[in-house]
Amino acid sequence: MDGQRPAATGRLAGAVGALFGLAATALAAIGSHALAPAIGTEDLRRLVLGIALLFVHAVLLVAIGCIARRGGHGLALAVAALLVATGTLLFSGSLLGRVLFGWSTALAPVGGGALLAGWLVLAIWFGFARRA
Repeated sequence: MDGQRPAATGRLAGAVGALFGLAATALAAIGSHALAPAIGTEDLRRLVLGIALLFVHAVLLVAIGCIARRGGHGLALAVAALLVATGTLLFSGSLLGRVLFGWSTALAPVGGGALLAGWLVLAIWFGFARRA
C-alpha cells in the first residue's frame, strides 16, 4: 500500500467526522430551541436518537482519521470508515429527515446494518492489523 492512501483515508474520515459533529451540534441547538416544543413524543424520540447517533459516529470517524493519519493502514480501515459514514447518513438521516421533512424511515435499517458492519470491520482491523 502506498503512503498516500492512509493519509487520504485519515483526512477524509476526519473531515467527514468533523462535519457530522458540526451538523449534530447545530441540530441539537435547533431541536432543543425550535423543534422540541412543536413536535410529538415519537418525533422527539427520533430527533434525540438521530442526533445522538450522529454525535457518536462523528467521534468514531475522527478517531479513525487520527489512526490513519498516524500510520494506521489497510483496506479494512478505509472500508470501516466508508461503512460508518454511509450508515450514519442513512440511519441518522432517515430519523432526522422524518422529523424535519416527513420523509420515510425505510433506509434506517440499511444504515443500521452498515453501522454494524463498520464496527465489525473495525474490530477485525484492531484484532489483526500489524503495528505501523
